[in-house]
Amino acid sequence: VVEPFLERDLAYYVFTVPVLGSGVTFALVVVFLLFTLATAGYAATGALQWGRGRVVAQKLARVHLGGLLALFFVLLGARMWLGRYLLLMDGSSEVQGIFGFADAQARVPGLQTLAVICWGAAGVIGWSAWQNRARALLATAVTAVVAVLLIGHLYPALVQRFQVEPNELVRETPYIEANLAFTRLGFGLDALERRRFGHEAGASVDWAEAAAQFAGIPVWSRSALLTTFREVDARFRYYDFADLTLSRYASLEGPTVVGLAVREVDSERIPDRNWQNLHLRERYLAGVGAMATLAAERTPEGRPVYLLSGIPPELSGPGVHLPDLALARPQVYYGVRPQLHAVVNPGPDRFLSPDGSPGVPGVDFPTGIQLSSLVRTVALAWRFADPNLLFSREVQRDSRFVFRRGVLERARAVAPFLRYPETPYPVIHEGRVVWILEGFTGTRALPLSTAYEMASLRQVNYLRNSVKVVVDAVTGRVDLYRIPVHDPLADTYARAFPGLFKAVDEMPTALREQLRYSRQLLGLQSVVLLQYHQETVAALHGQQDVWAVPTELSEGTTPVPYRAEYGLWRLPGDAHPRFNLSTVFVPSGRQNLTALLVGRTDERGVPEVVMLDVPAEDQVPGPRQVEALVEQDPGIAQQFALWRTAGSQVWTGHLHLVPVGNRLLYLEPVFLAATADAIPELRRFVVSDGMRVAMAESLGSAMGMLAGMEAGGGGRSALAAELAEGGDDPAWSREALTLLDRAEARIREGDWAGYGEALRALRSLLESRGRPDAPPPGSSAAAPPDAGR
Repeated sequence: VVEPFLERDLAYYVFTVPVLGSGVTFALVVVFLLFTLATAGYAATGALQWGRGRVVAQKLARVHLGGLLALFFVLLGARMWLGRYLLLMDGSSEVQGIFGFADAQARVPGLQTLAVICWGAAGVIGWSAWQNRARALLATAVTAVVAVLLIGHLYPALVQRFQVEPNELVRETPYIEANLAFTRLGFGLDALERRRFGHEAGASVDWAEAAAQFAGIPVWSRSALLTTFREVDARFRYYDFADLTLSRYASLEGPTVVGLAVREVDSERIPDRNWQNLHLRERYLAGVGAMATLAAERTPEGRPVYLLSGIPPELSGPGVHLPDLALARPQVYYGVRPQLHAVVNPGPDRFLSPDGSPGVPGVDFPTGIQLSSLVRTVALAWRFADPNLLFSREVQRDSRFVFRRGVLERARAVAPFLRYPETPYPVIHEGRVVWILEGFTGTRALPLSTAYEMASLRQVNYLRNSVKVVVDAVTGRVDLYRIPVHDPLADTYARAFPGLFKAVDEMPTALREQLRYSRQLLGLQSVVLLQYHQETVAALHGQQDVWAVPTELSEGTTPVPYRAEYGLWRLPGDAHPRFNLSTVFVPSGRQNLTALLVGRTDERGVPEVVMLDVPAEDQVPGPRQVEALVEQDPGIAQQFALWRTAGSQVWTGHLHLVPVGNRLLYLEPVFLAATADAIPELRRFVVSDGMRVAMAESLGSAMGMLAGMEAGGGGRSALAAELAEGGDDPAWSREALTLLDRAEARIREGDWAGYGEALRALRSLLESRGRPDAPPPGSSAAAPPDAGR
């Protein structure tokens, strides 16, 4: 039922039913106002009089008012008829407000009957007004009103009270099933891939795999990087970094997670805000390039590892080769910040190409509107209320007028029927900055689907991320690429505006590789799944397993909602790491983990969403429970208190969760910042397996400490002390200490394979010593099979 409807009738509902319903409602109000004004006018002129229980009207007034009243009932009948369709979008069932039994069995037939009654009343009223039958007219109007009260309100209430309430689950079952199907379909969750995550609390961790998973996790938080960029590399007061994005670029070692922020002009901070500086000077018209860092690395001092920096921006990452970040044309004429209109004056020393030759419009700077005639100049001066365009000697016939310099404003001008709830994100492509916007189609008019609010948008019950909008930051060129997802609304727009959308296969390959899953889309899908992960009618009806969004600490001690974040890691069952956007769920009223939701795109930008279900009986810790472990650790608490006593702020970054085999590992960066003029430094890494927690100056050391805890049940020092005592067998303890030292040496060198081998040998030795029939140390039976590798 669902798929054929979406293919056949969705456009009808979206583009016809709501428009007709709004139009008829507006016409009803207009006719009612006309009837009221006409009645008052005829009464004032004496054409309509009443007294002694009688109403006397001249024929013209009688026919006019009767016609208006008949028209009102015709429109009311049309509104009732359309109301059957509108009721499918806004049901009145007591089960989540869906379209239910009483709606289908009482309200829809009732609206149908009332429409016929209203149309019949319109005919009788018209005839009565023409024949001067006042009693018939009054009786008809009263009958219609009573019918509306009885059929439209009383009858459905009786059905709800005596048929539905005593047998609610049985009566509402088919309608709950339809609501489940259409709600999931409306938010793209019909294609949700659910996998069961078989968590095993006692399973050993493959630390080599854990290192590979953590290598793609961005440990720098958005606020920490932006604060550092603004304090260190904005250079001039009129430059600013509006936002930070995470993406991945190809290097010799494979895809690398990069934090990128574009340096734009903030016109409010221009020192002398005269007309020339605001609208003419090249220095103040264009931002300069971007800052890029390794999002998963830091310097020994705790600062970001810069890949692209300076003015003009240059590649600067030692030992990291990312040629795709090189900027040949670093100018940013179009950005996310609001920008004023500008006049571009090409010349031998202005707006040049990278080789120093005169720039080419549409390549090195915006094409704009050439001010080649007085008519154009006058029109633009009038449109933008800027008379200086007429009187400035610097405005010549070869000058070019540029406006709509905000990328969001530019996209809305080209495709105003799309929705853009997400901040545009920058990408460096072919030596220049380009912006990518997530274009959505959405509506409130999908029948039988529950509506939700999304960011700045109104309520929607259907949403698709079907379009990627690319805006060149140098030229302002706008291209719209259609993602091949099933979307009847986007198909309708494509037929209405031929040539507007390009196939995603026409997008340059390097640019297509930068596409990612929309943060806003995953956020809305997360809200929907709080209830609609329940797959049975009984569960949804009884709200037996409602989920909640967990909280975490971020730059303070007040919990905030857990935020979805990007990372380059591998899901269980996948062959290779992918650029995933992930968030987590906890049961309502509890803090243990219940599911992990991951969104990603394939090579053509088609969104995919995967949910790892964590069985409740596994009792996997959620974000707040892990952070509680961190706060309760004596060593970590002491270190935090020492820093705070010294007058510094301790910021904890985003708590990342990644699956490793049959375990979940947690990673949280710790930042240290001064109380005033803070430039945060990444000082510590906290790693946890949900039972133990370790903090160290490097990620490798923290993982080594946790691995030692796993192997010996305590921290490194406790395990070493226990082995050093030796008990009755000093040879065994010396061998174990040797293996432990070898493991720590390998992890410091970044040799994860050697570290894993040493750890497995240590585990084998510990297990052999725990058996009653353990052979003596040094014998061949005591050595692990791979000890000689």
